[in-house]
Amino acid sequence: MPGARFRAMAGRMDALLVSRLGDSATLADGRPVMGAFASPFVGAEIGGGESAGKRLGSVINTDEVLEPTLTVRVVDVIGVKKGDFLTVELPAELGGGLYKVSRLRPDGAGMVDLVLSANDERTDDIT
Repeated sequence: MPGARFRAMAGRMDALLVSRLGDSATLADGRPVMGAFASPFVGAEIGGGESAGKRLGSVINTDEVLEPTLTVRVVDVIGVKKGDFLTVELPAELGGGLYKVSRLRPDGAGMVDLVLSANDERTDDIT
């Protein structure tokens, strides 16, 4: 069956690319996972000039743009759900650290965006 063969080849290709080019993360249960971590930021002067930034701002949802994501293979995160924590194994200046999974956004082709939010657990003492 040609479709099954294509999916198997695409799965092997995804696994190879993610393992060689991905960023390392650790799931709450201790499982390591590789994926593409992105913590984008939309600046005030996108597209040059104030009017271009205003036009762009009217057509994008900046809340979604500013959300960090870890794009991983679905098979690598079976059992992960909203509210789970994971640690992105990058230096803090590159966005690494502890995150909470806000939602899962599968792409229908074997990959899923783990949309992340900052860890909101308080660790400091309030006096």
